Amino acid sequence: MWIRSFLLGGIGVLAGASAHAFDFADLRSMVEERGIRSVEDLIPALPGSLRYRYAVVFSSRSLQGASFASPRIVMYGEDARLVITFNGESGQRGYRAVETMEYNDSDRTFRFREIEFPERTEEARPVVFSEPNPDRCRLCHGTPARPVWDTFPSWPGAYGERYHAALSPEERAGLQSFLARQAEHPRYRHLLGAARFADPEFFRPGSATRYGGTAGEPPNAELSALLGALAFRSIARALGERPDFETYAYALLGASESGCGSLRDFYPNAQSQAAARVFDLFATHTSVANQRQARSKRNRLNRTNQSQATVAKIDDANAATTIRFLAETLLSESTRNWTLALEKDTYDFTMPPSATESLQHALLEEIGKRDPAILELNSYSTVSDSDRYCSYLRRRSHAALAAAGVGSAPIAASHRGSEVADREPSVGRTRAPDPTGASDRPAALNLCISCHQSGAAPGIPFSDEALLARELALKPSRRGSLVDEVLFRLSPEAGALRMPLGINLPDADRADLEGYFRRLAPPAAGPRAAPAE
Repeated sequence: MWIRSFLLGGIGVLAGASAHAFDFADLRSMVEERGIRSVEDLIPALPGSLRYRYAVVFSSRSLQGASFASPRIVMYGEDARLVITFNGESGQRGYRAVETMEYNDSDRTFRFREIEFPERTEEARPVVFSEPNPDRCRLCHGTPARPVWDTFPSWPGAYGERYHAALSPEERAGLQSFLARQAEHPRYRHLLGAARFADPEFFRPGSATRYGGTAGEPPNAELSALLGALAFRSIARALGERPDFETYAYALLGASESGCGSLRDFYPNAQSQAAARVFDLFATHTSVANQRQARSKRNRLNRTNQSQATVAKIDDANAATTIRFLAETLLSESTRNWTLALEKDTYDFTMPPSATESLQHALLEEIGKRDPAILELNSYSTVSDSDRYCSYLRRRSHAALAAAGVGSAPIAASHRGSEVADREPSVGRTRAPDPTGASDRPAALNLCISCHQSGAAPGIPFSDEALLARELALKPSRRGSLVDEVLFRLSPEAGALRMPLGINLPDADRADLEGYFRRLAPPAAGPRAAPAE
């Protein structure tokens, strides 16, 4: 069976790899010092750990093409800190290049590069190493760059695309065609352990294997767990670098702990009701985005009219909704590029059961650098005494938010002179200078930001008040300037075009938004009605 050969073969492979962590600097030095001029010459020179742990992709959206017989190989080694990819057919895009991803431990960032090798006939042409995260990489991986590797429990386009499920007929036929040529192929023949892909239990462990505890995770799930852990550390580091992180750290951590209460428990009483209300709106937007992802992923799985594939429901925890809500509303940190999902602007953080790290763990580590007491309390936290840990988080969160005055200022009067009655305090605070002198932004503005600054809707800089004020006043629209268009879209006259789409925004929140936009840029248009066509 493949299990035994995997374990025995892996011992020698991993023992040799553990002596040194092969990184991109080593890769570049090896290419330059050994005069490596082709992908075919590079692969056998790589460490065995990379050539033994890899995923096989037959349908690729990357810069490298793929097919069933000539797939894209994603080598990730023991910890996925260095990922190297290549394909195998001269007519495929990206054939003369390898793509790399490197996770940098010192600053917890990801660096994507392309190494382009010359044609055999181009003796004078050098090997070209791209700069980290060039534009062509950022198109898919975003800014800051993050891995893209779909989410558990399905990886459409990679062999073994359904977790612990039998291969589809097209997968079986495609894998057979790949393995038939692997041993003689100038690139694929250097992969180690390829024969184990032919064993049905490699992707779908049998009962004896599962209950005997000898089954490892299939490559897609293993890579998800490794990349997810690195991404969580990168996100926690980015949050930790925000100027107000220490103020909101305990709210972030407390709300992420499933056993410590709801989001509103970490706000002072004066703000908890408003926080809960805006969170509901935020959660609705998250749900809509993830439903869109589920539909897209289901379509990718059903590309050849197979029986309807199921896609796991993404619950609130697996969407990291509370952490993302606080990151966006309190720290003004965009979360649109946080997940491994291929679909843009979705929020699926579902991880394989083997995953040992979570975003909550990464946050705990980041906060523990500043407050070691939190690590000690967490380490002793059990079912019987967990309240000490949770109570500590609530106390520190309440004190920090109250001291920061989150949402405590009343809403200012508009430039038109009409007083807007004081309502429940807003949840967020203004980060950029406010040209109107008002100290707070409406809580519902975060809904505008999450759509119009994520690519889901036309770009409008709602998070930058100075820039927004200029665009509202000067940018033309069908109804005059942009502020006239925005106010129309908030009004009942907009009908099916009324914003925010798909959300029944309370009248109080809608009035807050209207007053805010009027303060930033008084409208010049007449009655808010659609122009005649």
